[in-house]
Amino acid sequence: MRSMFFATLFSLLAAPLYGHQCVLSGTDASDITIYNACKNDLVMGMDGHDKSATSAPSAADDTSQRLILLEAENRQLQAKLGLLRNRLLDLMKDL
Repeated sequence: MRSMFFATLFSLLAAPLYGHQCVLSGTDASDITIYNACKNDLVMGMDGHDKSATSAPSAADDTSQRLILLEAENRQLQAKLGLLRNRLLDLMKDL
């Protein structure tokens, strides 16, 4: 009885290791969107697995990498805003 309890406990603890695998189940747009969202979650570290509990230095690396990505996205969005601002000013000149 005890061995069955420990085997069950071990299998429940090991389950999260294999719990987040992205599998493309079909070829329609919704299946592809779900698959891409899953892959994005894995890349961005938002898959629900706490990596910071295992090693502290990698958490700092993950944070700095995420900060770099967010800064790059911020620069891209600012460039888009500048482009839109210029287009609006050009439209206003024609009025």
